[in-house]
Amino acid sequence: MQFHTFRARLIIYSSILIVFLAGTLFYSYRYAHDVIMSEAGNHLTRLQQLLDGHLKSERNELQRYATIVSHDLRLKEYMFVVTGIGGDSKPLQTLYERVFGWLPIDRKMILDNDGRILVGNNHTDMALAIRSNTPGSTGGLFYFQGKQGLEMVAVANVRYRDSILGKVAVSLRLSQSWLDNNKGITGGEFFLVQNHHIINSTLPSLENSPFNIKDKLFVAGDQPYRLYKIDLPGKNSQPLSLWFGLSEHDITTRLQQHQHFILMLVGAGIIGILIISLIIIRNFTNPLLQLTHVIREVSSGKLPVLGKARVRNEFDELSNHFADMLYALRDKQEEVDKTHAKLEHSAITDTLTGSYNRRYLQEIFPKLLAQAAREHFFVYAVILDLDHFKKINDTYGHIAGDQCLVHFSHLINENSRNSDYIFRLGGEEFLILMISENIQIATSFADKIRQVIEKNPTHFEGRQINMTVSGGVSYARPEASNEKALNQMLSRADIALYRAKHEGRNRICQSDKPEDTITLTIPPEAI
Repeated sequence: MQFHTFRARLIIYSSILIVFLAGTLFYSYRYAHDVIMSEAGNHLTRLQQLLDGHLKSERNELQRYATIVSHDLRLKEYMFVVTGIGGDSKPLQTLYERVFGWLPIDRKMILDNDGRILVGNNHTDMALAIRSNTPGSTGGLFYFQGKQGLEMVAVANVRYRDSILGKVAVSLRLSQSWLDNNKGITGGEFFLVQNHHIINSTLPSLENSPFNIKDKLFVAGDQPYRLYKIDLPGKNSQPLSLWFGLSEHDITTRLQQHQHFILMLVGAGIIGILIISLIIIRNFTNPLLQLTHVIREVSSGKLPVLGKARVRNEFDELSNHFADMLYALRDKQEEVDKTHAKLEHSAITDTLTGSYNRRYLQEIFPKLLAQAAREHFFVYAVILDLDHFKKINDTYGHIAGDQCLVHFSHLINENSRNSDYIFRLGGEEFLILMISENIQIATSFADKIRQVIEKNPTHFEGRQINMTVSGGVSYARPEASNEKALNQMLSRADIALYRAKHEGRNRICQSDKPEDTITLTIPPEAI
């Protein structure tokens, strides 16, 4: 047998793997019982760690809910009005229900620094517990026995303008369903104990029974439970404790099942290794599988990276030829991608000014409209038109006019935000699409552009060309279609622009009222 062939190597490697795994599984099988029995003592510890991690995760999640509420800017502003100038707290309650009603909590509360309840007036027991467990301006998390049972409460401070306005608190009851859910996670039982009596448990038959512990064991009937006490941070007016118990009988049963599983795994593992080894030997090469995969990738239009290997056999040589071919194809693909990108850019931009054209306006407007809806803002259109542009062309020539348009576009881009979109609609008319809170902000922005244009003339062949612009501002209203919303927004902006021209130019007019649908007749030479 030639040991440098793939088939020989696969037979040797498979044989070594079979011997190694068979020996390992045989060793595991022989000592499985001893290992399982020694692991039984550690099983409860692992479940304790699992439970502690789960409870910590619940506490962190509840604390995160409190933090989300306390960091909400609108809530801070409402709370500042209520605590600072004595406003009515009902709007604060309404805001909380509207914005945070989705939180999976049982009770909620907002207190000011004096302990006055702003939200949650019917939860006085919870307010008393918050004052007791989070004195002063501190926050945190604690457990307490409320009117409806044991509760976990997370408290977060509300900070606004470097001062603390009060606290936000949310709670989660450790109800019967909570105990049952955690039982499903750990497989153990839970006992809520007060005054040495069980007041709630995942074993309903034990409720109101005495709870006596000896050597960390609790015996219910003839069933012993090994116990672990769960820490409950916070102060309680009455002695209250939560215990987790694991039945020793259940542990033994599960360990026996695990032992049987290992025995089955020994047989299945050896059979599986033999079958897989035979399949690998029959199909016999990883390089061949790799090349097959590469061929499939190429046939599907992809160009994967295939590294070169030191030539030791015919598969290495074939693989290296494929690598050279893929390298050449990737070079060609990069050239095609660059050319395609240039074509795409030229298709959506104006050749003279570099601004976007009407084609891209149709493409980007629905996306901006959807983004504005998600952020509860509006899409605003600012149409700017150079005043007396025909006069500039007649006086200085069309080359000077083109330079004015380029200068005009440059000033708009330089003074706009990164999130704004600038379009050349045609001639000397430019459009700016922006997302903002209200039309006043958009109008102020447009007026800033107007002032910049007025203060920054262009120069052509040693002569200064002063420019002014007129502008119209409108916003997109919800319509049956994006196209209709865009057309109506541009139409209202045009009307506002014509009003600015009619009123003397070099000014910005806004259109946000139904009566702005009037038509202004302006002679073309006046524009």
